[in-house]
Parts: sequence; C-alpha cells; structure tokens
Amino acid sequence: MALSETASALQKASEWLTYQSETDTPWTAFAWPEMSGEPDGERIRQKGRHRPTAPAIEESIDAFFTPLTQEQDWYREEEKAVSAKYEVLRGVVQAHLTNPKVIRIGERKIVLYIVGLAKEGGWAGLKTTAVET
Repeated sequence: MALSETASALQKASEWLTYQSETDTPWTAFAWPEMSGEPDGERIRQKGRHRPTAPAIEESIDAFFTPLTQEQDWYREEEKAVSAKYEVLRGVVQAHLTNPKVIRIGERKIVLYIVGLAKEGGWAGLKTTAVET
C-alpha cells in the first residue's frame, strides 16, 4: 500500500534515524486515512492493537523533541548530526501534521507514536519501539 504524501514526507525525514533506548529502533511512517477527530491514547491503543490495559501517556511535541535536539558540549560530529536530523524531523512533523502529539503505549516495551491530523484527512505519523528498564 502506498503511503500518503504526509506519511511519505515523514518517512523521508526519519530515514537513518533510530530512537535510542536499550534497542535502537528505526522509525516507520503510517497513514490511517479512516481515522477522524483528534488522536488520543485510547484510540491509538485500539488502532495499534495494544492491550486494552496498556498505559497510554501523551506528551507534547516540544517535550519529546527538546532532549533529542539540544546539543551537549561533549557531542562529537556523529551526535551533532543526529541532533540536527531530529531538528529537521521536528520541522517536518510540524509542517505536515495538525496538532501533532506523542503517545507512548506500554511500560517497559513502549511503542512511541508521533501522530496528528494529515492534510489529506485521517491520521498520519511515525512509530517506533523503545525498551526502557
């Protein structure tokens, strides 16, 4: 199935990026054109086929991206490049999604969704998995 224009832009912006946790997992774009209204934890949990009792925690885009985009004085070129790539990704998310947010589903093995309203209609975004112990 072809990705929507929004999901394609998000996938391109997230190429070669992984979300660092105990597993460094790449981002995957998705488009759910049948979804309407504002995304929330309950509906993401259902659409993503997660356990009904799995915690769903919402986070703002700024709170999520700030630690990923702030350079530290100990950063080498590789870390600076990753930080810059996350800054580009933040811009693409804000340009292509209306009311984007981050929703974390789970406890130790967490599925992270960056999701918002796509200009084509429905929801679109990125997801990845993080392991936090």
